Amino acid sequence: MDSPWDDDAGFSSEAEWTRISNEFTNTGYREGITAGKESALQEGFDDGFAHVGVPLGHELGILRGIASALYSFLSSTSPAQDPMVVEARDIASLLANIRFTDIAPRDLEAEEHARQHLEADDNTLDMNEEVEEKRRMEELEDIQARLVRLRNCATQVRKHNSTNQKFMEFICAVTD
Repeated sequence: MDSPWDDDAGFSSEAEWTRISNEFTNTGYREGITAGKESALQEGFDDGFAHVGVPLGHELGILRGIASALYSFLSSTSPAQDPMVVEARDIASLLANIRFTDIAPRDLEAEEHARQHLEADDNTLDMNEEVEEKRRMEELEDIQARLVRLRNCATQVRKHNSTNQKFMEFICAVTD
C-alpha cells in the first residue's frame, strides 16, 4: 500500500457508508412526502365527504325520490299527455341528469392552487368561472320553480282524489 494508486480501505468503506446513508435518507424523505400527501388527501376527502358530498347527495336523492313518486302517482291516475304528468316527467328527468359537479360548491383553495401552478408554467385559465357558476345556479332555480309548480298541481289532485290523500299529504309534507 505504498503506492498512491492503491485504494485506501478506510476511505472505500467510508464512501460506501455515505452513499448508503444518503440513499436511505432520500428514500425516507420521499416516503415521508408521499405519506404526508396521502394523509392530507384522506383528511380532505373525509371532510368534503361529510360536509359537502353526503348532505348534497342526500338532498338531491330526496328531490329525485319525490319527483319519481309524483310522476309514478300522476301517470297511474292521469293520461300520459296530462300537463301534470308531462311536468312531473320533465322534472324527474332534469333531476336525474344533475351531476354532483353541477351542485357542489367550488373548491376555491384547489382553484387557487391550480392557478399558482398554471402561472408558474405561464398558462392561463380560459374558462370564465363566474359565468359558468351563474348558469348552473339558474338551472337549479328553474328546477326548483318547476318543483313548486308540480307541488301545487299535486295539491290540486289531492283535493279531487281522496283515495290517495294520505300519499299526497306525505309528498306535500316532505316538500315543505
